[in-house]
Amino acid sequence: MVRKLSFSLLALLCLAGVTRAQDGKLEVGGVGGASVSYQGAGYTRELWVGLSPEGVESADLLKSLRGACDDTTAVAVIDAKVDKELTSDAAERAALQSVSIKQALRSLNEKLALNRDNTRVVLLSLFETAGLALRVAADTGGFADNVVLLDPPCGDLGAFEIPKGRNVGVDAFLRPASDSEFESDEAALVAGLGAWGMSARIIRTENRLAGLDARVKEAWQNLRGYSLLESDKAANAYELAGQLKAFNVVFVGELHGNPGAHRVQLEVLRRMAKDGGPLALATEQFERDTQQVLDDYLAGRITEAEFRKKGHLWPNYADYRPLVEFCKANKITVIAGNIPRPLANRIYKEGVEVLEKFTDEEKAWSAAEVRALPGAYRDKFFEAMGGTDGHNDALERMYASQCFKDDTMAESVAKWLKDNPKGRVLHINGNFHSKGGLGVPEKLEALSPGVKIALITCVQPGEEEEAAADEWLVRVPGMRPMRRATNESSGH
Repeated sequence: MVRKLSFSLLALLCLAGVTRAQDGKLEVGGVGGASVSYQGAGYTRELWVGLSPEGVESADLLKSLRGACDDTTAVAVIDAKVDKELTSDAAERAALQSVSIKQALRSLNEKLALNRDNTRVVLLSLFETAGLALRVAADTGGFADNVVLLDPPCGDLGAFEIPKGRNVGVDAFLRPASDSEFESDEAALVAGLGAWGMSARIIRTENRLAGLDARVKEAWQNLRGYSLLESDKAANAYELAGQLKAFNVVFVGELHGNPGAHRVQLEVLRRMAKDGGPLALATEQFERDTQQVLDDYLAGRITEAEFRKKGHLWPNYADYRPLVEFCKANKITVIAGNIPRPLANRIYKEGVEVLEKFTDEEKAWSAAEVRALPGAYRDKFFEAMGGTDGHNDALERMYASQCFKDDTMAESVAKWLKDNPKGRVLHINGNFHSKGGLGVPEKLEALSPGVKIALITCVQPGEEEEAAADEWLVRVPGMRPMRRATNESSGH
């Protein structure tokens, strides 16, 4: 355990004031203090904050962050070095630095006017600053949501305690000289991370001589980026969308909560808007009974607080908010296309016959019929659910419930296209609903003969497969692992 700060030093830090410069820098006063350099973003989905280690200039790290991150990410660098003449005790210096970093993060939040409901804060550490980043992230004040460790000292992460219930995502990049070294470092790092080690992503990289820019860019690409597969004519999703002008409807099949997938969606939306003409964003994430609330928010008739209260938003709404705000700013229609979940659940519990018992209002919120047909989609669904060799009534009802969602989303798009024959639609949904042209796309084709559909499907590493006609696969970051706890890694 790190011994407590002396009262005098702690008091000086806590009473410190903050002065702001006008050139993208903050000076945080107090013992040791901290200097902060930052660059904002027009829309801030994330704030990436680098902790400057010995031997790395803050300006160089800031430049590397800005060059790696996209334009929905604000970037900053905190330099919280403490002069050894102030205190010769390494543990006390680390404690001083962590307090100073927390003050700097508070100041950044205020300066950039961040709403933490909408913005993730990611701490990026290099080398020996790993322990500081983890110590700050462990604070119950919630100063960070993720920690990215570049080349951390695996055997010595410093002393930090993880309070019960404090969950922070940790990603670490290692550059071992051999397989055995990687296995040893990975095991030491997982154990040193305690409870956070169970879901930490430990990523092996090959370029041991990579410079600062390359290391930061590699981390960003692995955690927030994506790559188009078998697309030699487009460098990114924005350019790909520009090649799809002949299609009436573009489906982007996401992995829920995956930053790379949500980045793809935003780039496609931006390009479709640039191409002009009537445009609508249709979503799985909004249900038909919230259409009026959604319309009222987009038109400015209600506040965002009211929208959040009445809109039945998904827990990870922050991932979709950039899309909604873009539509609001550019007067783009947003279609609440999905069936209310309670109605879909009734199909699962009672069977398709319950549709006859729906009220007129409930019928307006759902497709006119359930088309739970045999074929490739049913086979795919049953396989995903574990499969069955015989007849299974519960699984059949579950499949019907899935189809009812697809039917409703397809009908929602078909109705808008009928009213806007020259319009185009970007439809976002979980990739199962559209991968390979099954699910919503095939149901939309049945409702709107002649509709031209393009598919952009997000997949994790190792899940790549042959694309269907007019389908483009995009590889996005993989999910976090789930390790089994051991006596060595159950706590720090």
